[in-house]
Amino acid sequence: MSAFSVSRVVVTGGAQGIGASIARRLSSEGLVVSILDVNDVGAKETAERIAAETGGEVFGFGCDVTDREQVGEVFAAAAEAMGGLDTYIGNAGITRDGMFHKLSEDDWDRVISVNLTGVFNGLRAAAPWLRTPGVPGRVVLVSSVVAKAGNLGQMNYIAAKAGVVGLVRSGALELARFDTTVNGVRPGFIETPMTAAMPEAAQAVMTANPLGRAGQPGDIAGAVAFLCSDDASFVTGHLLDVNGGMAL
Repeated sequence: MSAFSVSRVVVTGGAQGIGASIARRLSSEGLVVSILDVNDVGAKETAERIAAETGGEVFGFGCDVTDREQVGEVFAAAAEAMGGLDTYIGNAGITRDGMFHKLSEDDWDRVISVNLTGVFNGLRAAAPWLRTPGVPGRVVLVSSVVAKAGNLGQMNYIAAKAGVVGLVRSGALELARFDTTVNGVRPGFIETPMTAAMPEAAQAVMTANPLGRAGQPGDIAGAVAFLCSDDASFVTGHLLDVNGGMAL
């Protein structure tokens, strides 16, 4: 088991899927965890379930990552509950797919607002703690394999997830002097409620990789745990592809 110099983490979009798996893994590693999700009830229920499973301290908060004022307030509440904050996992995301000429303005605006601006809102809200001299910090932002390879009918999602790559690289440079690393993961197609909603005709993409299987939320959680651990203390500005070899 890796050692962790960080100990208090906020995970956005943590009520289900990849976010919940990340929260569970970090709790099992001994970190105090705050789960934030637009689904207030889901965040609290997931927090209670993980706490029962791991024996750790896990808190749940309702939070709309597109609401800057609310994000600031909830991050402050999470830091107070945990006794501090040194790690931010920007995971909240949605899809509203369609060929670009058919995307409504709301389809574009909402996906960019949640998947890109929402990730930035969390990073900025966490900044007072991540910029503390002498206190190491970790940031891991969730992008996507399609930000690297492209995909039909996901221009809004891809633009947002490519923007997250920019946040990783810029954030790594800005926070390095505070001993805070900033990295990203680019998941392939992972079995989650989001991918389960894909049309049946598109399901074949789930296993279209050299390993021939769909990814699991735990595959992403393991990568995030590594990037938060002391084993990755000299890794920053890196995008870790976790996709079964897709888009080599």
